[in-house]
Amino acid sequence: MTRPHTSPLLIAALAVLAMVGPVATDMYMPGFPQMQEDFHTSSGTIQLTITSFMIGMAVGQLFWGPLSDRVGRRRPLLVAATLLVIASAAAAVSWTIWMLILARFVQGFAGSAGVVIGRAVARDVASGKELARLFSMIGVVMGLAPILAPILGGMLDGVIGWKGVLWCIFGISVVMLACAWFVIPESLPQQERTAGGIAPLWQDVRIVFADLPFLGYTASSIFSFGVVFAFISSSSYIYQDGYGLSSMMYTLFFSMNAVGTLIVGLLNTRLVQVFPERSLLFTSLLSISAGSVVILTLSLLWDALPMGVFTVVVLLTTCTNPIVMSTTSTLGLSRHKRAAGMASAVMGTLQFAVAGAVAPLVTLSGQASPLSMSTVMVGSALLALAGALLYIRRPGAAAERG
Repeated sequence: MTRPHTSPLLIAALAVLAMVGPVATDMYMPGFPQMQEDFHTSSGTIQLTITSFMIGMAVGQLFWGPLSDRVGRRRPLLVAATLLVIASAAAAVSWTIWMLILARFVQGFAGSAGVVIGRAVARDVASGKELARLFSMIGVVMGLAPILAPILGGMLDGVIGWKGVLWCIFGISVVMLACAWFVIPESLPQQERTAGGIAPLWQDVRIVFADLPFLGYTASSIFSFGVVFAFISSSSYIYQDGYGLSSMMYTLFFSMNAVGTLIVGLLNTRLVQVFPERSLLFTSLLSISAGSVVILTLSLLWDALPMGVFTVVVLLTTCTNPIVMSTTSTLGLSRHKRAAGMASAVMGTLQFAVAGAVAPLVTLSGQASPLSMSTVMVGSALLALAGALLYIRRPGAAAERG
């Protein structure tokens, strides 16, 4: 078969696949306070709707990634997209919190195929600087989606309520199915597919986990995402319950992060053409770590951290995350051409596993606050930086392994 080219339509479709997971995660967050009242439950139980989704995303990527290495990219993507549509409808009609939690798990399991197979398709059709540019453009979407989703959700929540927002997520899942059916081609030739059975699968697992530089890129990716998700998962409580904002005003303040992320993400599509990806990665990780420490310090010094200060410092801390996402994807997956699905699955699974752990951690003390949020952010940022310092700086970390 002839490999497909990276046409604008294919890039847009890959961006949609990358967007579905973050949007389904965050879009309904502004409705959390009202959901808590409607279901007569605690904020911690509402947070389980995020955790179950993240667990589904983590488990699903370990399933869909290796499967796509064996049978090709297109068929698993079509099955997963269909399952996502069904699960999204079930979430929207849920009449108990536990039904919603279960539907969210299935939603995450199915939606994970878009992330893991989308990255594998990108690795199939591009390499080198072209791959870096492709991941940078997808990274803009992945960086923006978690920020824009609560903004859009906040605007819709005041009009159609949280159930209406869940129906909007159903609509987005239909778009993913359309992209899988009409746009995404089969990108993995028959001769490059891996053999079935446990032995070849276990061999791929061993190859990926024995690659220390890949694990370093993965650590930087997942814990940097943890920094951003600590803010995202706690923001509705901090702004609405802590600072007393309405869902609409919360949306306006939250939108500042979207603007910063968009600017940096678009800038990164140029930066990767000029500077080495590893240099961009280290610079971004240092920025995220320093910003997280500043937020924690200010939270300790102020009994009530001013909202303006909180918003600006969080913006400066999280806006470079798209650079980390794109550079770690490019450098990590470039090392594993033959088992791109497995490598993508490992990276994505651990990313969402960390995000799933972060959501309840920020409310461990009872209610999310700038102090609890920044404590988790500092821990995640330092782990991301440690992964880079311990593994990525090793000789040969930038080389392809095949």
